[in-house]
Amino acid sequence: MDSEVAIDERRERALQERIKAGFVLEDPSEMTPRYRDVLVNTIHIAADLEVMVLPTYLPAIRTAPTLEDKIAVAAACQDELGHAQVMYRILEDFGYNTHEFLLEREPSEWRTFQMVEFPHQDYIEFVVSLCFGDRAGYITTLDLEHNCSFGPFARSLRKVNFEEQFHVSHGERWVKFFCNQSPETKRRVQEAVDFYFPLCVGWFGLPDNLKKRTDQLAYKIRGASNDEMRQLYLSRIVPFAERVGLKVPAHFDESLNKYVLEYEPPIYLDEATRKWDYSRRITWEEQQKIWKRGSPHKPSSIRRLQVEVWGESLWS
Repeated sequence: MDSEVAIDERRERALQERIKAGFVLEDPSEMTPRYRDVLVNTIHIAADLEVMVLPTYLPAIRTAPTLEDKIAVAAACQDELGHAQVMYRILEDFGYNTHEFLLEREPSEWRTFQMVEFPHQDYIEFVVSLCFGDRAGYITTLDLEHNCSFGPFARSLRKVNFEEQFHVSHGERWVKFFCNQSPETKRRVQEAVDFYFPLCVGWFGLPDNLKKRTDQLAYKIRGASNDEMRQLYLSRIVPFAERVGLKVPAHFDESLNKYVLEYEPPIYLDEATRKWDYSRRITWEEQQKIWKRGSPHKPSSIRRLQVEVWGESLWS
């Protein structure tokens, strides 16, 4: 038994050395069990996140100001479902059944993040979520495209990221428009930003010093750490917010030569009122439990995707 463990460890080290030297895997047969588990877990979460956004878009379709805007929201839905289909198709090569994944899993088994679990209240919140939220998602998928050592997954993300970039640009244009349209629309944009900003910061997960497993980096599934991607996000979104006159609790600290938050996460979110209490910190253990449980909207949203027949009421 000890010899088998030693052989497995040598295979793991050998694979890591090959990947470190730039080797790109093309087939599951080239993987060790641990590499396979890390890769499949990464793709599984990415696919679930793409599907989870669909029910959040419904209020945006209903409140979009013009037919063209309704079509734009529907097109974003189509994009996200297409992204999920690509990822689920890759998972089929590892023995997974897409039909079962989508339609038969319990909501508690879905691997999603808080940021995509709250239905948009109106069209303004939708475009804020594109500008702020899809930007966070784009940073993670772009990192995977550029760095993932499993070639089929990395290549599949080219189209995904092209479309995600469009979503971010669409969000930026509309956020600028509503910031300039009237004091009332700008106030509504700021309300949506107040809600989404901490969710977007939390998208990147635990701080590096608290993250126990680094297999994604060791196997070059990802190229950047949680904090590195979070810093990249702040470097993009904080200047944008400043340009359009929106307030976010973060700024560039010249003495540290990096962007810093003006609060210490994790903080408490009242999920009913969607208000953050910056004076009430929670523990990272509590935050992880919240992430695992999901928002109160998660079970019903997934069930709706699985069982509801969508029809004319979508456009009413």
